[in-house]
Amino acid sequence: MFGAAELGIDGDFLYFLADAAVIAFQYGNPDALCTPLVEAKKAGQDLVAAYAKYVKDYYLGTFGVSVQTYNQKHLKDTAVTEDSADRLWWFQVCTEVAYFQVAPSNDSVRSSKVDTRYHLDLCKNVFGEGIYPDVDTTNIYYGGTKIAGSKIIFTNGSQDPWRHASKQISSPDMPSFLITCHNCGHGTDLRGCPQAPLSPEGDAKKCTSPEAVLKVRQQIVEHIDLWLSECQNSDV
Repeated sequence: MFGAAELGIDGDFLYFLADAAVIAFQYGNPDALCTPLVEAKKAGQDLVAAYAKYVKDYYLGTFGVSVQTYNQKHLKDTAVTEDSADRLWWFQVCTEVAYFQVAPSNDSVRSSKVDTRYHLDLCKNVFGEGIYPDVDTTNIYYGGTKIAGSKIIFTNGSQDPWRHASKQISSPDMPSFLITCHNCGHGTDLRGCPQAPLSPEGDAKKCTSPEAVLKVRQQIVEHIDLWLSECQNSDV
């Protein structure tokens, strides 16, 4: 029904279902998900069927995700191909940052089977015994909330779920900006709205508040210009 029959592990399928929903918000196109579901609800239609159609039409179709991204058999493949990014992301998750996207205890659209145990089992199955995210070491090395760096710009879309894992308190040497609009998601400062189909040039005109995107882009340019001028004026 969802075009995902190859996913033989329940957790993999349930993770796929959850990601399919959140991706519409993450990449600045919530109407692609909400509109067909609301219309189906008003018409008294089967909501599961409506969601399955959204998954196949948008997530697998327009957005272009492959079901095998969620297949642990695929993730175990060490061959270097154009799909290797799937394994690389999970290796970073399983060894450094965790970022486990587990179901909250109440009112969750994510299955309760997508829990910490699921993620740890995936890490073990895909990468081997003894592989787990050593978050304490990662935070010590990179500085955690007190990032061991400088001259870094953090830009977050107001609808991007990952903004909570980003630096959101601005400082002169590491400024942070929030782009607020109806469809401002992950990477809106670079890619515009919405991001599927992707416009590599970044089309801010499609954002509900293009002026908010353009303002942040200008602020980014000003900071980079300042930092480059400081380098040029330095004797080092």
